[in-house]
Amino acid sequence: MKNKIFRKIINFLLEYPCPLCGCDNTGNHDCNSFCTDCLKKLPLLHGQRCRGCGGELDGALEMCRQCLSMPRRPWQNAMSIMQMEDAGKDAIYQLKFAGNTAMARAMAELGAPLLADKDFTECDMIVPVPLHWTRLWQRSYNQSELLAKMLAKHLDIPVKKPLKRIRPTTRQATLSRKERLKNLHKAFAVPHPEKVKDCKILLVDDVLTTGSTLHACAETLLQAGAAKIVIFTVARR
Repeated sequence: MKNKIFRKIINFLLEYPCPLCGCDNTGNHDCNSFCTDCLKKLPLLHGQRCRGCGGELDGALEMCRQCLSMPRRPWQNAMSIMQMEDAGKDAIYQLKFAGNTAMARAMAELGAPLLADKDFTECDMIVPVPLHWTRLWQRSYNQSELLAKMLAKHLDIPVKKPLKRIRPTTRQATLSRKERLKNLHKAFAVPHPEKVKDCKILLVDDVLTTGSTLHACAETLLQAGAAKIVIFTVARR
């Protein structure tokens, strides 16, 4: 009797409701985190990916036309799960602004199988894009750090935080690319460069729009001595 009750408790603890709609209809497909209906609604990316943004390739080259028109990316490969639209946009909003931290576990479960390439699996550490302490105080958590920690469980790569945000910035979503770059000038630092010297780093953020935030972070890490940067984002706008 006791064993039966114990098993019920364990099963209850391990059965997560869908983080998007809250229903219990999960676990009947390859992804155990989203219910079947919500998984179908997510605008998932497919096929070969652009090494610049992680989105779907639109030509025969290794980078999409949009990335080819951008300044050189300071990372060597990229992967993203979905487009930033429809249910995908709702999922990101819930993770980033609505306190739905369970979304990070679900997104990591979707994202980890996409990172099978050795560019990602041979990384020495996973580094989340940091928040300034004032933003972290307001939100109480860093969604990128949650994603990084959930990915770490799948990839068996440690999460480390050598990258710091030393200057508060205006929200990037309201700015043009030129304004974004100016906004992020000297916003990041690596106080202890020896912690990243010669390291291969998987840099994690929630959304890639123009790539200016990730660009600033990657450049800062490379200037501190990192050997290589690859990136992972949940969504590509």
